[in-house]
Amino acid sequence: MKSSELRGIAVIVGTVIGAGTLGLPFVFAQAGFLTGLFNLVLVWIMSTLVMLYTTEIVLRTKKAKQMPGIAEIYLGKNGKTAMMILQVVGIYGALMAYLIGVGVSLESIFGINRILFSTIFLSIAIFPIFKGLKVMEKLDFLFSPAKLGIILILCLFLLPGVQQENLSGFDLTKLFYPYGVLMFAFSGYTVIPNLERIMSKNKKGMKNVIILSMFICFIIYFLFSLSFVGNLGTNIQGMATQNLEGNMGLFGSIAALFLLVTPFLILGWVLKDIFMSDYSVSRPKATFLACGIPFILMFFARPTFNMMLEISGGYAVSLTYIITAMIVKKSRQKCDDKPAFTVPFGNWPLAILIIMGLTGTIYTTMNLFGLW
Repeated sequence: MKSSELRGIAVIVGTVIGAGTLGLPFVFAQAGFLTGLFNLVLVWIMSTLVMLYTTEIVLRTKKAKQMPGIAEIYLGKNGKTAMMILQVVGIYGALMAYLIGVGVSLESIFGINRILFSTIFLSIAIFPIFKGLKVMEKLDFLFSPAKLGIILILCLFLLPGVQQENLSGFDLTKLFYPYGVLMFAFSGYTVIPNLERIMSKNKKGMKNVIILSMFICFIIYFLFSLSFVGNLGTNIQGMATQNLEGNMGLFGSIAALFLLVTPFLILGWVLKDIFMSDYSVSRPKATFLACGIPFILMFFARPTFNMMLEISGGYAVSLTYIITAMIVKKSRQKCDDKPAFTVPFGNWPLAILIIMGLTGTIYTTMNLFGLW
């Protein structure tokens, strides 16, 4: 496998595998493991498709831009505004969840206020986000294998204690309960413009890199959910690692930090790059908008970890599915470059993306207001 492909896999897995992982056992336990597994397979397939469509769009567009700039090319200024709002809401929600998770994990280790730890972490994380792509690539290439290794070790410790009766639950009334968190957990389309830069000399290889990366994420999510729900049943609250005790609890908190740090850095940098490339904002101001605003929102609003996952995935990611489908259709009619590959089966799968996006938005709204 080529070096650029390995770096590409590291960037995608490093972006996708993060806070969402820690929220999966809770929603699986609440909805029933089999209900969660149904959602896991469904969202994995759809998210892989969205990643491939996003790649096709990026490859059809010569001028290097983030997704809001690409949306403007094909959908006009209103399209750019809509995509920007969704990306900002989605990434801000993710960054807030990461800040909360880091604070909770460090608090469980040292017993000091979580907000203080979130503040310290942010003051350190700003530096690599400010510096740019090369620093981010090096950090992610180092962190991603370590992160996967720690997750697998944690799963290996828990798997022997899995009880079959904890894995048989299926609740039709909560059919889409895990949907929002899974949409968040699999969201990684924002990294595609940067993947193109990493694999600029091997663009044909992007398709296989995406498919393999998303399959790796699927396996990790399955094993992680199986391990926790199989052990603890419905007795799971909040972040999965909070439910572990003793030495296992300490190891779980360390594992959580590895899950949270790299996605925070990557998404913080992506949002900074959006402000810089699509809105010509200066680097210092873009860094503040990307990192400072979500911290301020977290500090004053004090949302829960799982709430941020559900809102970000159920709204921002779901609605992005719809806009992505619209951009794909337009770009196939008129584009300024021939892509290295085209997603097969014509345009009919785009209708499925729109349906899934609407389903996620409607269900999340009903769930938040207690109507389902």
